[in-house]
Amino acid sequence: MASSLNLVNELRPVTSTTTRRYGKLLWVDAYHITTAPGLRLLRVAPFTHPEGQLYFYMKRGQFSVVTEENVSNIETDDLVSNYLAVIEKRILECGIILPQTCELFVELRFDETSQTSTCAYYFVDHHSRCLFWLEPTSSELLDMGMVVSDSHLDTALERLYWVHVEFFPMHVCAQMTPLILDNLISVICHGMTDRMTSRTSTFPYTEEKCDQLLRALSLRRGEPLDGHTLCFVARLWGAINNQRFMTYYGQENAQLDRLHPPMPEDIVDCPWMRALANLMLWGIPHHYYSKLHDLFVHDQVYVDHWQAFMTACVSEWRGLLLWAFSVLIASILISMLPRASLTSSVAPIFAASSSILSGSILLLRHHGFEDATASFAASFLRTAKSSGWGFLPLSVVYSMPKAMCLWSMGLMVAQFVFWVSRVVGVFWASGGAGFLALMGYGILYFTSLEDDHDPMTTMLRSHWQTFQNDSVEAAETSTV
Repeated sequence: MASSLNLVNELRPVTSTTTRRYGKLLWVDAYHITTAPGLRLLRVAPFTHPEGQLYFYMKRGQFSVVTEENVSNIETDDLVSNYLAVIEKRILECGIILPQTCELFVELRFDETSQTSTCAYYFVDHHSRCLFWLEPTSSELLDMGMVVSDSHLDTALERLYWVHVEFFPMHVCAQMTPLILDNLISVICHGMTDRMTSRTSTFPYTEEKCDQLLRALSLRRGEPLDGHTLCFVARLWGAINNQRFMTYYGQENAQLDRLHPPMPEDIVDCPWMRALANLMLWGIPHHYYSKLHDLFVHDQVYVDHWQAFMTACVSEWRGLLLWAFSVLIASILISMLPRASLTSSVAPIFAASSSILSGSILLLRHHGFEDATASFAASFLRTAKSSGWGFLPLSVVYSMPKAMCLWSMGLMVAQFVFWVSRVVGVFWASGGAGFLALMGYGILYFTSLEDDHDPMTTMLRSHWQTFQNDSVEAAETSTV
């Protein structure tokens, strides 16, 4: 295929995270072969990544080259050699002096429509631990994210360097100092302690995960670095440097608290609508609204906090299905009693059915979310966050099973009291209703804060005042 494509002297700058390493969809072509007599000699050195990927390493003039292209194939080797000649010519034309410890990665890109090929490339320097290119390159085009300083850019480039080392560790392991393993152990030990002593730590791994990683790293401490060890050490350094880049590590205004965004965020909020939702749904949307905002600060999601949140949600929704179903059965049975009113059973049956339906849909929709990755959670929350309402719609949806279950319970009690009033009289029914109301008020009173002497009244007054104030502000804004 390579021979039928025209060579285009186009070099495409890429990074170690935008290669086609995990995007190849090629089938294995297996066949039998007859070996030639004598020892087979190879011009380039093949290496096998611990995951099984074959790659090639060769020395060429001022730099060494690594590639996953099968240069044992003559046509591919010729095409790669042609592009290497183009790169060497570009270096001479630009007068670039390459460091002695630099390494070039090349990857062929084919366009079947125009029958042309291009070469994706980047250089790495093992001494400074960074990537570089032969022409000015935008961090936006390379999908590296926005930076705030040169040192912040260095953090991003070091992360990309460790990704490169993770992908090509076998030939370079002898050049690496064992200090990278010792320093990694120190960083993870600090991160584990920070996680244990702070609920808002920005370290990406939990205490349990840190303990597992330290056990694995300690097994290789004091031993010469081999390719397998360097592979997972580089992977961890890449993850840590990525987190440092996201939290502005080493910058003037680094993010030291997970809940504090490092820069102002465009918070979309509708206070009057949120107050109305809380008033109608027992204040439950406020809980989910706060939780969702804490989970998605600066477009970041910590996987352990997301999994704990989803586990609690799923457990609650499952339990509410049982409660709502019980209320539904109880309300139907009350409606079947002598002198019972069928009309009074419609509201509790509707509320219980709504709780069952919303809970069932949420459980079906969120199946497997408890074990989701951080990237999946971030993508889900980014999509679920409304441009005009923020997290309010999702908060209301998550509140529906519990809120409708509470409404069904209250309406079922009202249904039962109404039936009692028709059987034994309004006086006794009123007494029973008063007793239930007094008991509920007492529970709220004795479980409230010491300075909150009237919890129910305070809650209702707070919701009503918020609703009124926000309505007035909205009217003034529209008038202006």
